[in-house]
Amino acid sequence: MQPDLSLVFSTHGSELRRYLQRRLGDGHMAGDLVQDAFLNVIERPETPINDIRAYLYSIARNLLLNHLKQEARRRTDVVAPEAFADIAADQPTPEDVVDSRLQLERIHALVQELPLRTQQIFALNRVEGLSHAKVAACLGISESSVQKHLAMAIAHMTCRLRGR
Repeated sequence: MQPDLSLVFSTHGSELRRYLQRRLGDGHMAGDLVQDAFLNVIERPETPINDIRAYLYSIARNLLLNHLKQEARRRTDVVAPEAFADIAADQPTPEDVVDSRLQLERIHALVQELPLRTQQIFALNRVEGLSHAKVAACLGISESSVQKHLAMAIAHMTCRLRGR
């Protein structure tokens, strides 16, 4: 049976609010969490509660913990501008750019060694991001054929990159 919530609220509401306010230091948020705790009781399935006070404190404690976790995620600490000098830039170094270009050119050359149909399938799947089914539909071939061409392309490129 659902407890008489107006009686429960008048009996335990102020006590619960003080408990939360002591931990939060914010009366408004404590009041909001008390309301949420009572909403939780209202929305719960019809099961008997042996100790409504303990049940309310349990709900309030969980709501408090969730609130504190959310606050911690939202918090941003003030950082001195000098501290940003030690943070690495998101941009690659000139050496990394050159290295990446050389790798890309090597892969492009390896793709050019493949038969034309395999090149098309590889480009559609690995460059354009099309699924096997979409590549097959685009080229009018079976998915199994797409898979075989991709396997051949990957095996060829792996062997060549390993120097075989």
